[in-house]
Amino acid sequence: MFLHNTTLLVVFVLGVIFTLIGFGFRDRNPGVILMGIGFLATLFVVIQKAIVTFG
Repeated sequence: MFLHNTTLLVVFVLGVIFTLIGFGFRDRNPGVILMGIGFLATLFVVIQKAIVTFG
C-alpha cells in the first residue's frame, strides 16, 4: 500500500488533533478513545514513513 506524502501529512495532523482533543477530555470515555485513535494514527504514519524510507 503506497500512500503519498500529502495523505500521510493529513493523517498525522488529524492524529495530533484527535490526541489533543482526547487529552482535554481524558476523564471521560470518549476522550480516552480519541487519544487512542490519535496515538495509533500518528504511530501508523511514523511506521509507514520509516518503511518507505528505509525499506
